[in-house]
Amino acid sequence: MKRNLLAIFVSIIVMAIVVCLPANARGDNATQKTFLVRWKAVEGIIRYTVQIRNPEGSLVLDSSVETNQIKFTLSPGTYQIRVGAINKFEKMSFWTDWKNIDIKIAGREDFFKNEFPAKTGLAIRVGLSYHMILPPWSRKYNDTDFTLQRLAYVGSLGFHFGNSKYLNLNNFVRFMGVEIEGSYCDFDDHFNPTFQSSLKNITGGPNLFLKTQLESVVNFYLRVGGGVNYSRQNYAKINLYGSPYQPGSIQSIDPYVKAGVSMELNFFYALSLSFGVDYFVTFYQDQYFQQIHFSAMIGARI
Repeated sequence: MKRNLLAIFVSIIVMAIVVCLPANARGDNATQKTFLVRWKAVEGIIRYTVQIRNPEGSLVLDSSVETNQIKFTLSPGTYQIRVGAINKFEKMSFWTDWKNIDIKIAGREDFFKNEFPAKTGLAIRVGLSYHMILPPWSRKYNDTDFTLQRLAYVGSLGFHFGNSKYLNLNNFVRFMGVEIEGSYCDFDDHFNPTFQSSLKNITGGPNLFLKTQLESVVNFYLRVGGGVNYSRQNYAKINLYGSPYQPGSIQSIDPYVKAGVSMELNFFYALSLSFGVDYFVTFYQDQYFQQIHFSAMIGARI
């Protein structure tokens, strides 16, 4: 029981020792660093022996301590560690099993790599998108200046084939992925001298994307997709005195297609900041409702 208890705590500690050393460290002495390992004390044990061995099986540390912790210095590499418990009769009561530890050289650039910590390949993003309406619809909405009223809330959930532990891909498919994307926009109080309108717009659908797999700060996406667009428009005509008359409303569910590109900036291993532009076409009755979407999104990789 005591052996199992100690082994559990040593295992927990060792699992955390995947150490990152500065990339500018060079040479045996420069790359060595001091670490501290602790474990839970076991009743009746007066001393502990800690051994660490390299991949060749040679001991690089064989030391005894009277406390439940030890400091040691090692160079980058893969090692194994075990702890022995010595009782009051100066006899070795037991040894824990050998546990792996991995000490790596890691530079600041590792904080900006295209990492998925859990290797699921899933990425979640949320953000804002500016919708610029293209002619001829832009004339109806007097869309000539930037206005916050054309900002949409956007979000997506993506699955990256080449970053998933569930897929072992070495071909072109590793650059591909799929995502579900949605947005909500409220085109509120757009008018010209003879027409006033408020348009609410909800979209949702799947995308297929190609993504670079660069181990760097920046990655790029090319995506195409489609889905369903729900819109509801409340409108009224404006008379010569500037007063609305003949109010009405209309709602519609229509298909859309889109194509776009984006740039992703990676930071802190699993976080990202994306900037993109999409050409968006909604097939409304026998017309094309065209827009350009400029988006900025923050994301997390899982």
